[in-house]
Amino acid sequence: MSKVQAAVRAYQAGDLDDALSKARAVPAKNRAEHAMAQALVGNILAKRGDRVGAALAFEAAAAGNSEQAGVFLKLAATLLQQANAVEPLRRMGLKAALANRSDAEFVLSMAHVVVEPWDAPAREAACSLVPFMDRHSGPAMFFAANLLQMHGALEALDSLLGEISHTLRDDVVIEVVRLASAHVRADFATISRHQQMMQDLSNPFNRAVLEREDALNRVFWCEDEALQAQPNLQSRSLAESFAARPRLRRRCRASDERLHIGYLSSDFSAHATMMLMLDGLMAHDRARFDITLFCYTDAKAAAAQAHMPEQLRREIVSVRDLSDTEAAAEIDRRGVDILVDLKGHTFGARLAIVNLSAAPVKATWLGFPGVVSGVDLDYVISDPIVTPDTSAPFYAEKFCRLPETYQPNSTSSRPAPIPTTRQHNGLPDNAFVFASFNGVQKITPETVRLWARILTGAPESLLWIMCWDAFARNNLRKAIQAASVDPARLHFANKQDYALHVNRLPLADLALDSFPCNGHTTTSDMLWAGLPVVTKKGGSFAARVSESLLGAIGLGDLVADDDEAFVALAVQLANDAARLQAVKQRLKDHRSMAPLFDTERLMRHLEMAYEMMADRERAGLAPDHMDVPAMPPRDVPFM
Repeated sequence: MSKVQAAVRAYQAGDLDDALSKARAVPAKNRAEHAMAQALVGNILAKRGDRVGAALAFEAAAAGNSEQAGVFLKLAATLLQQANAVEPLRRMGLKAALANRSDAEFVLSMAHVVVEPWDAPAREAACSLVPFMDRHSGPAMFFAANLLQMHGALEALDSLLGEISHTLRDDVVIEVVRLASAHVRADFATISRHQQMMQDLSNPFNRAVLEREDALNRVFWCEDEALQAQPNLQSRSLAESFAARPRLRRRCRASDERLHIGYLSSDFSAHATMMLMLDGLMAHDRARFDITLFCYTDAKAAAAQAHMPEQLRREIVSVRDLSDTEAAAEIDRRGVDILVDLKGHTFGARLAIVNLSAAPVKATWLGFPGVVSGVDLDYVISDPIVTPDTSAPFYAEKFCRLPETYQPNSTSSRPAPIPTTRQHNGLPDNAFVFASFNGVQKITPETVRLWARILTGAPESLLWIMCWDAFARNNLRKAIQAASVDPARLHFANKQDYALHVNRLPLADLALDSFPCNGHTTTSDMLWAGLPVVTKKGGSFAARVSESLLGAIGLGDLVADDDEAFVALAVQLANDAARLQAVKQRLKDHRSMAPLFDTERLMRHLEMAYEMMADRERAGLAPDHMDVPAMPPRDVPFM
């Protein structure tokens, strides 16, 4: 009798201890017998409630029995799920899924496990399971499409969306994913179709798509403020916390005490928002204001805080591991007078914290260029350009408008451009170089048409575009060719570290804006580097940011009234070297005198805004629109 037979006999006799001992003694050199013995070990340990031990035994059984490997691995994975044993399940999940690839439901469950860290190796592993997911399942395809987009597998994403265009034709959520991803894929046909759909909101399907759309995605294609104010994915998800908002707020402390300002964000890291406002946070007058940075930055990104000034590190209070209710309670316990959300409807925002806080005044600033619906906010901190009086009907928040621009800009911590060469960046020395370094998601059919007209009017020019994905690049080439422009006139730039990015900006001659979502941080980066930006007037916050920034640096003449004027201005500057040089000289002269990069000036205006908000609250007055008066112009440079 073999050892495995003896183990089986003991098991059948009910002597589990003896059976376990004998099964474990079966040597591994006989793969078939060892596999049978490990399966027996798994059964015994499962009976005894040791799910993890049983799962590992079944995994070993699978290694020695290829015919039954799928069965054993599925059983092992099921036991680990029941035991909530995350790490061994994550290690085993890909292998178990591939061994059971015909079971689409099991494959999907393992993909959710495998991808959980959401780092590049985990995404890569999960992406390998997409071919085995059910093309008729909305939840499966939603997961697969989002996974491929997050991993940057845009060609595979495009192929998948083509596959399911028939199987899930009427699935609202899949349509939302298709339309959102069109912006990163530079799928201009889909973007145009979406814009047409949104003209008919009497259609129930179109209405449902709109209401499930991500608010930030809407900003990329929509300039209609009434449409922007319609319900979106975020406002719907915030309904419960909005309904639970405190009916009675705390009161602001007395006017002879320091106001406590609490900034709430997940971007206290090497994020564009922090690059803009780092110097501003340091410039706060701490004799008059207490500052706290309520931080829910994820642990990996938060490591960058080690490089922040010590003053700011001392003011950080982590609420990352608190629930929304607990975080709101912590903000209230610390007596914050004005809670300032820095995220709005952007990725990772926890706006329920704002809803649940009883802070006397709540405002949003900087993070989101538009209506932050579904949130218990009193004010949006803006300026007269991005939020003119005509925008007021579309906002629940009241406007608190800074006099010159809403956008802070760091100067002392921001790297100055170090000269580099066109040759080093793959650009010809003798061409006129237009540039657009806005994210590809901001490039719309409208933008492409305008750029094509400009390239046609300046035949010796090329367009330098920030786009590092090969699939999106190819779509951009096709779009520009369809507009009768040689696609060879597009030159593409890869993503670079911030300092290297700033270094290359002056290599261009003139920057072209995108519509309806302008460059925001990108526009200020270009102006900082001495590169003029041409834009046009817009109909929404996101479409007016470049106008605000150009006005704040004394280059309002680079803001065209409409499409025709935008094209004409860009072409004129490209064909008139002396005129363009005069613009660049003005930009250079204004950089150290005009308000745009005057960090201290903006922060004094912002502090005046906070005092005006607090004064209204102390007087028992409801929030109302307010304009902060401008301080006298500077008569000496600030840097």
